Amino acid sequence: MLDLVTVTPEEFADLRASLPAITDRYLFDVFGISETTWVKLRKGLPIKRATLERALVKRERWRAMGGGGRIAA
Repeated sequence: MLDLVTVTPEEFADLRASLPAITDRYLFDVFGISETTWVKLRKGLPIKRATLERALVKRERWRAMGGGGRIAA
């Protein structure tokens, strides 16, 4: 059985604030997620807990690198 989670609107707003722009490239660079996963988060739909945890860890690494370890094209 899958371990699924959702995010609150406030949590989503915090995630959104981490992005310089909402593009496929930034979604991948900052969170390591696809646009499909982003849409699920935005709509309050469940995603795998492991996906969310991985995304949060990746965001912290991205922030630690100055918010731009890779430049989105």
